[in-house]
Amino acid sequence: MFVISKDVVLIVLWTTGRCNLACKYCYAGSTHIKEDMDFETAAQTVDLFSDQPMKIQFAGGEPLLNYPLICQVVDYVKEKHYDASFQMQTNGTCITPEIAAGLKKMKIALGVSLDGPPEVNEFTRGKTREVIAGIQCLADEGVKVNINSVVTSHSVLQLPKLVNFAYYLGNVGGIGLDLLRDAGRARDHTDTIPKAAPAQLQKALKEMVETSQELYELTDKKIIIREIHEARQRLKMSSCDKAYCYASCGRSYVVLPNGDVYPCGSLIDQADYYMGNVKTPPLKSVAIEKAEPQACQSCDFYAICPGGCPSRLLINGDKGQHPSLDCVLKKAAFDLAKKGIY
Repeated sequence: MFVISKDVVLIVLWTTGRCNLACKYCYAGSTHIKEDMDFETAAQTVDLFSDQPMKIQFAGGEPLLNYPLICQVVDYVKEKHYDASFQMQTNGTCITPEIAAGLKKMKIALGVSLDGPPEVNEFTRGKTREVIAGIQCLADEGVKVNINSVVTSHSVLQLPKLVNFAYYLGNVGGIGLDLLRDAGRARDHTDTIPKAAPAQLQKALKEMVETSQELYELTDKKIIIREIHEARQRLKMSSCDKAYCYASCGRSYVVLPNGDVYPCGSLIDQADYYMGNVKTPPLKSVAIEKAEPQACQSCDFYAICPGGCPSRLLINGDKGQHPSLDCVLKKAAFDLAKKGIY
Protein backbone atom coordinates (compact mmCIF):
# COMPACT_ATOMS: atom_id res chain seq x y z
CA MET A 1 0.00 0.00 0.00
CA PHE A 2 1.65 3.20 -1.14
CA VAL A 3 -0.55 6.24 -0.40
CA ILE A 4 -2.34 6.38 2.96
CA SER A 5 -4.90 9.18 2.82
CA LYS A 6 -5.27 11.07 6.09
CA ASP A 7 -8.99 11.55 5.39
CA VAL A 8 -9.98 8.00 4.42
CA VAL A 9 -10.84 5.19 6.84
CA LEU A 10 -10.45 1.53 5.90
CA ILE A 11 -13.51 -0.54 6.80
CA VAL A 12 -12.97 -4.29 6.46
CA LEU A 13 -16.28 -6.15 6.58
CA TRP A 14 -15.67 -9.78 7.51
CA THR A 15 -18.74 -10.95 5.62
CA THR A 16 -18.38 -14.51 6.90
CA GLY A 17 -16.08 -16.66 8.98
CA ARG A 18 -16.78 -19.60 6.70
CA CYS A 19 -14.37 -20.70 3.99
CA ASN A 20 -14.43 -23.44 1.37
CA LEU A 21 -10.66 -23.92 1.56
CA ALA A 22 -8.35 -24.99 4.39
CA CYS A 23 -5.10 -23.21 3.56
CA LYS A 24 -2.25 -24.56 5.64
CA TYR A 25 -1.15 -21.10 6.79
CA CYS A 26 -4.52 -19.31 7.14
CA TYR A 27 -4.30 -16.80 10.02
CA ALA A 28 -8.09 -16.98 10.43
CA GLY A 29 -8.26 -20.76 10.17
CA SER A 30 -7.94 -21.52 13.87
CA THR A 31 -10.60 -19.08 15.07
CA HIS A 32 -14.08 -20.04 16.25
CA ILE A 33 -15.76 -17.59 13.86
CA LYS A 34 -17.95 -19.48 11.41
CA GLU A 35 -21.11 -17.36 11.18
CA ASP A 36 -22.12 -14.89 8.51
CA MET A 37 -22.44 -11.14 9.03
CA ASP A 38 -26.00 -9.86 8.76
CA PHE A 39 -27.04 -6.71 6.95
CA GLU A 40 -27.91 -4.84 10.15
CA THR A 41 -24.33 -5.20 11.44
CA ALA A 42 -22.87 -4.09 8.09
CA ALA A 43 -25.21 -1.09 7.89
CA GLN A 44 -24.44 -0.06 11.47
CA THR A 45 -20.75 -0.15 10.58
CA VAL A 46 -20.86 2.09 7.52
CA ASP A 47 -23.30 4.44 9.28
CA LEU A 48 -20.69 5.02 11.99
CA PHE A 49 -18.36 6.48 9.37
CA SER A 50 -20.93 8.21 7.20
CA ASP A 51 -19.22 11.60 7.52
CA GLN A 52 -15.84 10.32 6.28
CA PRO A 53 -14.53 8.95 2.98
CA MET A 54 -14.42 5.16 3.26
CA LYS A 55 -12.49 2.39 1.58
CA ILE A 56 -14.71 -0.66 2.17
CA GLN A 57 -13.04 -4.04 1.81
CA PHE A 58 -14.97 -7.33 1.83
CA ALA A 59 -12.98 -10.12 3.49
CA GLY A 60 -13.33 -13.23 5.62
CA GLY A 61 -13.31 -16.32 5.51
CA GLU A 62 -14.25 -16.34 1.87
CA PRO A 63 -16.34 -13.19 1.39
CA LEU A 64 -18.20 -14.49 -1.66
CA LEU A 65 -19.83 -17.21 0.45
CA ASN A 66 -22.01 -14.32 1.63
CA TYR A 67 -22.39 -12.66 -1.75
CA PRO A 68 -25.95 -11.39 -1.11
CA LEU A 69 -24.65 -9.26 1.77
CA ILE A 70 -22.02 -7.69 -0.49
CA CYS A 71 -24.74 -6.68 -2.94
CA GLN A 72 -26.84 -5.25 -0.10
CA VAL A 73 -23.95 -3.21 1.29
CA VAL A 74 -23.05 -1.72 -2.10
CA ASP A 75 -26.69 -0.80 -2.75
CA TYR A 76 -27.06 0.71 0.73
CA VAL A 77 -23.92 2.82 0.44
CA LYS A 78 -25.03 4.15 -2.94
CA GLU A 79 -28.56 4.82 -1.68
CA LYS A 80 -27.14 6.81 1.24
CA HIS A 81 -24.70 8.65 -1.06
CA TYR A 82 -21.77 7.79 1.20
CA ASP A 83 -18.31 8.58 -0.09
CA ALA A 84 -16.91 5.07 -0.50
CA SER A 85 -14.95 2.81 -2.80
CA PHE A 86 -15.04 -0.99 -2.71
CA GLN A 87 -12.44 -3.74 -2.84
CA MET A 88 -12.31 -7.45 -2.08
CA GLN A 89 -9.77 -10.16 -1.41
CA THR A 90 -11.15 -13.52 -2.56
CA ASN A 91 -9.87 -17.02 -3.20
CA GLY A 92 -11.70 -16.87 -6.53
CA THR A 93 -13.34 -20.29 -6.30
CA CYS A 94 -16.91 -18.99 -6.00
CA ILE A 95 -16.84 -16.70 -9.01
CA THR A 96 -19.45 -17.72 -11.58
CA PRO A 97 -20.37 -15.82 -14.76
CA GLU A 98 -23.27 -14.24 -12.85
CA ILE A 99 -21.10 -13.18 -9.90
CA ALA A 100 -18.41 -11.87 -12.24
CA ALA A 101 -21.02 -9.67 -13.95
CA GLY A 102 -22.26 -8.49 -10.57
CA LEU A 103 -18.79 -7.59 -9.32
CA LYS A 104 -18.15 -5.61 -12.50
CA LYS A 105 -21.43 -3.72 -12.10
CA MET A 106 -20.62 -2.90 -8.47
CA LYS A 107 -17.12 -1.69 -9.44
CA ILE A 108 -15.37 -3.72 -6.76
CA ALA A 109 -11.58 -3.80 -7.14
CA LEU A 110 -10.46 -7.41 -6.86
CA GLY A 111 -7.51 -9.24 -5.44
CA VAL A 112 -7.37 -13.00 -5.96
CA SER A 113 -5.22 -15.27 -3.81
CA LEU A 114 -2.90 -17.54 -5.80
CA ASP A 115 0.39 -18.76 -4.36
CA GLY A 116 2.10 -19.94 -7.50
CA PRO A 117 1.61 -22.07 -10.62
CA PRO A 118 -1.07 -24.78 -10.25
CA GLU A 119 1.07 -27.42 -8.55
CA VAL A 120 2.24 -24.96 -5.88
CA ASN A 121 -1.17 -23.46 -5.23
CA GLU A 122 -2.73 -26.91 -5.02
CA PHE A 123 -0.35 -27.85 -2.21
CA THR A 124 -0.89 -24.76 -0.06
CA ARG A 125 -4.48 -23.80 -0.88
CA GLY A 126 -6.29 -26.30 -3.15
CA LYS A 127 -9.15 -25.99 -5.68
CA THR A 128 -6.82 -24.38 -8.19
CA ARG A 129 -9.00 -25.41 -11.14
CA GLU A 130 -11.89 -23.46 -9.61
CA VAL A 131 -9.67 -20.43 -8.99
CA ILE A 132 -8.59 -20.36 -12.64
CA ALA A 133 -12.20 -20.75 -13.77
CA GLY A 134 -13.20 -17.82 -11.56
CA ILE A 135 -10.45 -15.59 -12.93
CA GLN A 136 -11.49 -16.53 -16.47
CA CYS A 137 -15.11 -15.59 -15.68
CA LEU A 138 -13.82 -12.15 -14.69
CA ALA A 139 -11.75 -11.99 -17.87
CA ASP A 140 -14.88 -12.67 -19.91
CA GLU A 141 -16.39 -9.57 -18.29
CA GLY A 142 -13.29 -7.50 -18.97
CA VAL A 143 -12.46 -7.30 -15.25
CA LYS A 144 -8.80 -6.91 -14.28
CA VAL A 145 -7.52 -8.51 -11.08
CA ASN A 146 -4.37 -8.46 -9.02
CA ILE A 147 -2.90 -11.60 -7.51
CA ASN A 148 -1.86 -11.86 -3.88
CA SER A 149 0.67 -14.61 -3.18
CA VAL A 150 1.59 -15.85 0.29
CA VAL A 151 5.34 -16.50 0.28
CA THR A 152 6.61 -19.67 1.96
CA SER A 153 9.65 -21.86 1.51
CA HIS A 154 7.46 -24.11 -0.63
CA SER A 155 6.36 -21.38 -3.03
CA VAL A 156 9.20 -18.85 -3.11
CA LEU A 157 11.37 -20.43 -5.81
CA GLN A 158 8.33 -20.92 -8.05
CA LEU A 159 7.31 -17.25 -8.00
CA PRO A 160 8.95 -16.47 -11.37
CA LYS A 161 6.73 -19.17 -12.90
CA LEU A 162 3.74 -17.41 -11.32
CA VAL A 163 4.56 -14.35 -13.44
CA ASN A 164 4.32 -16.49 -16.58
CA PHE A 165 1.11 -18.08 -15.36
CA ALA A 166 -0.41 -14.68 -14.55
CA TYR A 167 0.44 -13.53 -18.06
CA TYR A 168 -1.25 -16.62 -19.48
CA LEU A 169 -4.46 -15.85 -17.55
CA GLY A 170 -4.77 -12.63 -19.52
CA ASN A 171 -6.50 -10.26 -17.08
CA VAL A 172 -3.95 -10.10 -14.26
CA GLY A 173 -2.44 -6.65 -13.85
CA GLY A 174 -0.01 -7.33 -11.04
CA ILE A 175 1.28 -9.61 -8.30
CA GLY A 176 1.82 -8.70 -4.64
CA LEU A 177 3.76 -10.73 -2.11
CA ASP A 178 2.46 -11.49 1.39
CA LEU A 179 5.07 -12.90 3.75
CA LEU A 180 4.02 -15.77 6.00
CA ARG A 181 2.56 -14.92 9.43
CA ASP A 182 2.93 -17.13 12.52
CA ALA A 183 -0.80 -17.12 13.19
CA GLY A 184 -3.77 -19.46 12.82
CA ARG A 185 -2.98 -22.73 11.05
CA ALA A 186 0.57 -21.63 10.24
CA ARG A 187 1.48 -22.37 13.86
CA ASP A 188 0.50 -26.00 13.28
CA HIS A 189 2.39 -26.38 9.99
CA THR A 190 5.80 -24.90 10.71
CA ASP A 191 7.47 -28.12 9.52
CA THR A 192 5.62 -28.44 6.21
CA ILE A 193 5.20 -24.69 5.48
CA PRO A 194 8.23 -22.86 6.91
CA LYS A 195 9.14 -19.28 6.05
CA ALA A 196 11.24 -18.52 2.99
CA ALA A 197 14.94 -17.87 3.54
CA PRO A 198 16.27 -14.36 2.84
CA ALA A 199 18.47 -15.51 -0.06
CA GLN A 200 15.52 -17.36 -1.60
CA LEU A 201 13.35 -14.26 -1.36
CA GLN A 202 15.97 -12.02 -2.97
CA LYS A 203 16.56 -14.48 -5.81
CA ALA A 204 12.85 -14.97 -6.46
CA LEU A 205 12.12 -11.24 -6.59
CA LYS A 206 14.94 -10.62 -9.05
CA GLU A 207 13.77 -13.46 -11.30
CA MET A 208 10.15 -12.27 -11.12
CA VAL A 209 11.28 -8.86 -12.34
CA GLU A 210 13.39 -10.34 -15.13
CA THR A 211 10.51 -12.57 -16.26
CA SER A 212 8.11 -9.64 -16.29
CA GLN A 213 10.59 -7.55 -18.28
CA GLU A 214 11.13 -10.31 -20.83
CA LEU A 215 7.37 -10.64 -21.37
CA TYR A 216 7.05 -6.89 -21.74
CA GLU A 217 9.80 -6.71 -24.36
CA LEU A 218 8.20 -9.53 -26.31
CA THR A 219 4.56 -8.50 -26.09
CA ASP A 220 4.36 -4.91 -24.76
CA LYS A 221 2.34 -6.24 -21.83
CA LYS A 222 3.78 -6.15 -18.33
CA ILE A 223 2.84 -7.94 -15.13
CA ILE A 224 3.48 -5.38 -12.40
CA ILE A 225 5.33 -6.64 -9.32
CA ARG A 226 3.79 -4.57 -6.51
CA GLU A 227 6.88 -4.36 -4.35
CA ILE A 228 9.02 -3.08 -7.22
CA HIS A 229 6.37 -0.62 -8.37
CA GLU A 230 6.12 0.88 -4.89
CA ALA A 231 9.90 1.04 -4.57
CA ARG A 232 10.15 2.94 -7.85
CA GLN A 233 7.54 5.44 -6.70
CA ARG A 234 9.27 5.96 -3.36
CA LEU A 235 12.64 6.51 -5.01
CA LYS A 236 11.14 9.64 -6.54
CA MET A 237 10.50 11.00 -3.03
CA SER A 238 12.90 12.73 -0.65
CA SER A 239 11.09 11.47 2.46
CA CYS A 240 7.86 9.81 3.59
CA ASP A 241 5.60 9.93 6.64
CA LYS A 242 6.42 6.30 7.57
CA ALA A 243 2.77 5.17 7.59
CA TYR A 244 2.85 1.52 6.47
CA CYS A 245 -0.91 0.97 6.31
CA TYR A 246 -4.22 2.27 7.67
CA ALA A 247 -3.83 0.06 10.76
CA SER A 248 -0.48 1.65 11.59
CA CYS A 249 -2.05 5.11 11.78
CA GLY A 250 -5.29 4.21 13.60
CA ARG A 251 -7.59 4.41 10.58
CA SER A 252 -8.42 0.71 10.08
CA TYR A 253 -11.50 -1.10 11.42
CA VAL A 254 -11.83 -4.85 10.82
CA VAL A 255 -15.40 -5.78 11.68
CA LEU A 256 -16.17 -9.43 12.46
CA PRO A 257 -19.59 -10.99 11.78
CA ASN A 258 -20.73 -10.34 15.37
CA GLY A 259 -19.68 -6.69 15.20
CA ASP A 260 -16.43 -6.95 17.17
CA VAL A 261 -13.70 -4.68 15.80
CA TYR A 262 -9.90 -4.99 15.55
CA PRO A 263 -7.35 -2.89 13.63
CA CYS A 264 -6.03 -5.84 11.58
CA GLY A 265 -7.40 -9.22 10.59
CA SER A 266 -4.21 -10.86 11.83
CA LEU A 267 -4.92 -9.73 15.41
CA ILE A 268 -8.49 -10.92 15.93
CA ASP A 269 -7.42 -13.37 18.63
CA GLN A 270 -5.51 -10.75 20.66
CA ALA A 271 -7.58 -9.02 23.34
CA ASP A 272 -5.14 -6.12 23.64
CA TYR A 273 -6.21 -4.93 20.19
CA TYR A 274 -9.98 -5.14 20.73
CA MET A 275 -11.58 -1.84 19.68
CA GLY A 276 -15.20 -2.44 20.72
CA ASN A 277 -18.37 -3.48 18.91
CA VAL A 278 -20.22 -1.53 16.23
CA LYS A 279 -23.51 -2.22 18.02
CA THR A 280 -22.34 -0.36 21.13
CA PRO A 281 -20.27 2.61 19.95
CA PRO A 282 -18.07 4.55 20.29
CA LEU A 283 -15.17 2.49 19.03
CA LYS A 284 -11.67 2.85 20.39
CA SER A 285 -9.06 4.00 17.91
CA VAL A 286 -6.02 1.69 17.91
CA ALA A 287 -2.83 2.23 15.93
CA ILE A 288 -0.47 -0.73 15.73
CA GLU A 289 2.89 0.42 17.01
CA LYS A 290 5.61 0.09 14.42
CA ALA A 291 8.96 -1.17 15.64
CA GLU A 292 12.01 0.41 14.08
CA PRO A 293 15.36 -1.27 14.70
CA GLN A 294 18.28 1.09 15.25
CA ALA A 295 19.99 -0.33 12.17
CA CYS A 296 17.22 1.09 9.95
CA GLN A 297 18.58 4.60 10.48
CA SER A 298 21.82 3.78 8.67
CA CYS A 299 20.03 2.28 5.65
CA ASP A 300 20.32 4.14 2.33
CA PHE A 301 16.54 3.95 1.95
CA TYR A 302 15.59 4.99 5.47
CA ALA A 303 14.01 8.34 4.52
CA ILE A 304 11.62 6.79 1.98
CA CYS A 305 10.92 3.36 3.48
CA PRO A 306 7.77 2.82 5.58
CA GLY A 307 9.29 -0.20 7.31
CA GLY A 308 7.72 -3.61 7.64
CA CYS A 309 4.13 -4.69 8.27
CA PRO A 310 3.62 -3.84 11.99
CA SER A 311 1.18 -6.68 12.68
CA ARG A 312 3.38 -9.28 10.96
CA LEU A 313 6.46 -8.09 12.85
CA LEU A 314 4.46 -8.36 16.07
CA ILE A 315 3.04 -11.82 15.34
CA ASN A 316 6.28 -13.27 14.01
CA GLY A 317 8.28 -12.02 16.98
CA ASP A 318 10.38 -9.84 14.67
CA LYS A 319 9.57 -6.63 16.52
CA GLY A 320 12.84 -4.80 16.94
CA GLN A 321 14.77 -7.48 15.06
CA HIS A 322 17.00 -6.72 12.10
CA PRO A 323 16.87 -7.72 9.42
CA SER A 324 13.35 -9.14 9.30
CA LEU A 325 12.05 -10.76 6.11
CA ASP A 326 10.02 -7.58 5.60
CA CYS A 327 13.30 -5.64 5.56
CA VAL A 328 14.95 -8.13 3.20
CA LEU A 329 12.05 -7.86 0.75
CA LYS A 330 11.88 -4.07 0.82
CA LYS A 331 15.62 -3.58 0.46
CA ALA A 332 15.76 -6.05 -2.43
CA ALA A 333 12.93 -4.17 -4.13
CA PHE A 334 14.67 -0.81 -3.66
CA ASP A 335 17.95 -2.22 -4.98
CA LEU A 336 16.30 -3.64 -8.10
CA ALA A 337 14.28 -0.50 -8.75
CA LYS A 338 17.34 1.70 -8.29
CA LYS A 339 19.31 -0.32 -10.83
CA GLY A 340 16.54 0.22 -13.35
CA ILE A 341 16.12 -3.49 -13.98
CA TYR A 342 12.37 -3.06 -13.97
